[in-house]
Amino acid sequence: MRQSSALPVGTEHRTLFLVQVKPYPLSGGVSLRNWQNINLLAQRGPIAIFSLYKGSADAGSLPLTAVWQHYDLSAPSRSIWEKLQRRLWRFRPTGHGRSDWLYTQDAANQLRQRITSFKPTLIIVEEIWLYRYLPILQQVGCPLILDNHNVEGDDRRYQGSDAITPTILAQVKHIEARFIRAVDQVWMCSHEDVRHLHQLYPMEEKKAYVIPNGVNPDYYKAVQSNTILSDKAKTLLYLGRFSYQPNAEAASILLNQIYPLLKKTVGNCQILLVGCDPTEAMLKAAQADANIIVTGQVDDVRPYLARAAVMVVPLQKGSGTRLKLLEAFAAKCPVISTTKGAEGLEVEDEKHLLLRESPATIVEAVRRLWQDPRKVQALTEAAHSYFLKRYTWTAVGQKIQNSLTQLSR
Repeated sequence: MRQSSALPVGTEHRTLFLVQVKPYPLSGGVSLRNWQNINLLAQRGPIAIFSLYKGSADAGSLPLTAVWQHYDLSAPSRSIWEKLQRRLWRFRPTGHGRSDWLYTQDAANQLRQRITSFKPTLIIVEEIWLYRYLPILQQVGCPLILDNHNVEGDDRRYQGSDAITPTILAQVKHIEARFIRAVDQVWMCSHEDVRHLHQLYPMEEKKAYVIPNGVNPDYYKAVQSNTILSDKAKTLLYLGRFSYQPNAEAASILLNQIYPLLKKTVGNCQILLVGCDPTEAMLKAAQADANIIVTGQVDDVRPYLARAAVMVVPLQKGSGTRLKLLEAFAAKCPVISTTKGAEGLEVEDEKHLLLRESPATIVEAVRRLWQDPRKVQALTEAAHSYFLKRYTWTAVGQKIQNSLTQLSR
């Protein structure tokens, strides 16, 4: 078993983040969580970021002092052996299409060089899909943390989806189990995620820590308003990365079930679908109806939060906690969500938001809020207060400090 050194006590940390999305500008829940952790660890010492994804990077855009090295996967240099491994990934116990796509020997060599020059005392890896870089990280000798945004091996995450077979799920579990065994800590988004992790991998129970998703409240101060409700502002908002299947399905429910019912009952209203990778069906719907707005990736979601009368989250699948709800709470935008959409946040129906499960009950809840500004104010004030207590960067920072204290022992 790998023997890592303890985290130094009383000295600054030198933290290396290995991530698979662009750290900045922010483009969805994954980048928001990474950005949270990057900023909070930057308060404890120097930061280096090694990112891998398609496209170029502008290191100068980072509003933070950090070393940012990016590897562009648009046209990576791969050997014949690597290409063969990618094609035959189904025949390897730790093979996976996404994990193999993220790995190249060239990127691995660049990562080794960055580690040598930066000399990290702590390494944080985003999700299990960067598993193939683990042997390099294990050689460093410093504590390793897996920031596991979701329990990827939990079959409940894929209910109703044909995107994963039992064989592929077994491979995902094999990768996740080995990754968890190899690291010193696993950060999860909620206590519910930790329970699911323990059910699947009971031998690793002591490694899991709840590091919630959070947002910076100061960033949303300009959005906060309780006077946005009017006939002109009958706008429903959904935020998300639509290449993520649960988000695409939620958008479909909004467009094909909730929106038609609303038009019949309240007349003119508008749908805002904000986020990268919109589906073909979403784009076609926007072309056919001027009241359906599909933005694609945006650099700043705050103007859309300010424009929305309500955020509707009709999620039926997925796992983890939804940063979109926290953004709405921070901006004092009222929320209507399914129970699945609010999973992991420990919020109360009728106090912090309205929990509704079917399109018909969601439509009725939307109509209720549009007719009752006092209920909107009560919900948004309670949700904002709850957010300030539990999900600000300050609150999350204390959780991180507690987990790092354990690594120092």
